[in-house]
Amino acid sequence: MPLEKRSMYRFPWSGNDNPIGWLEVTDRCNTYCRGCYRINGMQGHKPLEQVKEEIQLLKKWRNCDNISIAGGEPLIHPEILDIVAYIRELGMKPLILTNGIRLENNRALMIELKRAGAIGFTFHIDSEQARPHWKGKSEEELFELRQHFADMAHSVGGLFASFGMTVYPGNLDFVPRMVAWANKNIDRVHGLVFIGFRNAALEGDFDYYVAGKKITLQTSYAAENTSESYLTSADIYEKIKESFPHYETSAYMGGTQVHDKFTWLVSAQLGTRHKMYGSAGAKVMELFQMVHHLRHGTYVIYSPSHRLPKAAFLLGLLDSGVREAARNFLREVLRHPTELFKPLYVQSIGIIQGPDLLEDGRVDMCESCPDMTVWNGRLVHSCRLDEWRLYGGYVSPQPRHAENTPVAETAISEVTLHPEYRR
Repeated sequence: MPLEKRSMYRFPWSGNDNPIGWLEVTDRCNTYCRGCYRINGMQGHKPLEQVKEEIQLLKKWRNCDNISIAGGEPLIHPEILDIVAYIRELGMKPLILTNGIRLENNRALMIELKRAGAIGFTFHIDSEQARPHWKGKSEEELFELRQHFADMAHSVGGLFASFGMTVYPGNLDFVPRMVAWANKNIDRVHGLVFIGFRNAALEGDFDYYVAGKKITLQTSYAAENTSESYLTSADIYEKIKESFPHYETSAYMGGTQVHDKFTWLVSAQLGTRHKMYGSAGAKVMELFQMVHHLRHGTYVIYSPSHRLPKAAFLLGLLDSGVREAARNFLREVLRHPTELFKPLYVQSIGIIQGPDLLEDGRVDMCESCPDMTVWNGRLVHSCRLDEWRLYGGYVSPQPRHAENTPVAETAISEVTLHPEYRR
């Protein structure tokens, strides 16, 4: 079944009213991920005072419900506990995006982070990482590690735990296995995030410019070709849908240039550890966003609690997706009455399609980008932050041999890097 925008809720977020603030506390990392957007170790750890200023800016100008603490690897920042505590002090939810290496045998640190105010973690684990002791492991073998972190967060209690994976053509067929694992662990896995891999080709149909000057692209996502870059969010959605009839998306965001693109797809599955019953629809997602904004003044995307009362099925009076899930639940209760007493949970699946380079050189970004971050007092796209760090502005792709090719064409050696980031 093809995706239909009219059957989904379009998130109402904007640049100045967005549930997420993306905070990069360091660009250092203790592993390598092929799909990473960040150059490792170019700046190092940000001073605590700078981090606090960026948090304040995000709170003031983004109206955030949560701050996603990222990097680099945020858990190697020496003042990570102070950063978490400061975010909580300002009334926002600190969520840590981590590879988990510092937590692997360190439950005590997870407890400290919770005490400081962290609501949870999104663990990025996939087979394209140079992870100590796990390098070369298959996606299947990495379930042992995912289970370890899910069980650890569950044992600490009261923590959000989701798992991210970069999706390439080579591991697309594995996506349903991830969903099956998460469904089986719905009591301790709050959600999954699938990110379609993107890069920019050095040898291809484009030259790259900054402020009219030609450059040789030196970002971490520069590559020889883009043969792996064209998985769409719809491709990942369809791969999940093939195996899980209960799965359906309820909300989306579009692109900034192309009318039929889905940059974000979000679903809210309903089920128990025994069985999945369906997915909430657009009406429930809209109600969730509107009620939270009315009560708290912010939109929302993350919640540390994902257990639901059975009364949640009454939302089926408004929402066709919940109505179908309620029917499936009642049928199961008639067959297995003990199911009535098992906890009910909601589990999200987020699919993100990164920036797309169009034939005319325009870059199609996520509308109302949820992951804007701070650079020198301004908000920029986190996935393109290194363009600012290297060149002081966004890189503009230009089709080769185009009639309007900029006149000023100079080699990268002639382009002055931004003063703060000269090596």
